[in-house]
Amino acid sequence: MNQFNKFHSAISIEKLSDNFFKITPDRDYFVGNTPHGGYLKAVMNKALVSCLPHSTSISSSIQYLERTEAKDAFLEVDILKVGRGSSSGFVKLIQDDKVRATLTGTCSDFEYMKGFDGLNTDIPEIFNEDNHNQYKSLNYDKISKGFTPSFIKQLDCRVHPNHAWWDRSNGDESADARCSAFLEMSGGLADQFCLFYYSDILPPVVSNKYGALGWIPTITLTTHIRMMPTTSRLFADFTASDIRKGYFEQDARIWDLNGNFVASSRQLTRILKSDEKLSKYRE
Repeated sequence: MNQFNKFHSAISIEKLSDNFFKITPDRDYFVGNTPHGGYLKAVMNKALVSCLPHSTSISSSIQYLERTEAKDAFLEVDILKVGRGSSSGFVKLIQDDKVRATLTGTCSDFEYMKGFDGLNTDIPEIFNEDNHNQYKSLNYDKISKGFTPSFIKQLDCRVHPNHAWWDRSNGDESADARCSAFLEMSGGLADQFCLFYYSDILPPVVSNKYGALGWIPTITLTTHIRMMPTTSRLFADFTASDIRKGYFEQDARIWDLNGNFVASSRQLTRILKSDEKLSKYRE
């Protein structure tokens, strides 16, 4: 099975009633013993669009409340609004009678959307600065053999050579808190569910500046889809600029290789034990 079809099999949900679904998380899309955040977002949006009359979740925000375990979970959808041009809903991911994550989303249909286009978001200059053949496969085995999480192995992810922090023995304070990469699942044209997955796919960008920092959990993740990609291979640029009390915001922008801006996201993320890990960098 190719990567695209495997991913869609992994996010398939079983309908139990009109607004209630069951999901068995696929371990190939885990970080250790926990489902990957972008994978869960794709699953929850799958439930959302299954209940609303509009086909594409153009804006959605997820709150990760509790760790989701490696066992069956349930998805409950509440319809908040149904209109001519858009519809909205609220999704709860429930496991052991506890809400583990919530998602609010708005759906529409790109094929019927009309309006003015302007203020284009062009693909960044870094895309043209280096030979794409020099990009490095995302692989943490240099840090520790077998350390690369399983969800990374489900696509081809090649990172800009200046952002491959795992190839350095230590942090580099002069480096940017940034990660640019090519992303592709073989076998299909990237769709909305791939974009939800990709919006959280790259390592926390602060690692490019400070080195390996351990598990850095995402607290919230908001994704906006601007158009459907026209290529299966995409270019992503993730950045961060501010750390306060160990929390930072990470922004992502994604283009297809025809230069179309297809998605953006922002997440609030926490560096666990940040004082202990980063005190040497304090001015």
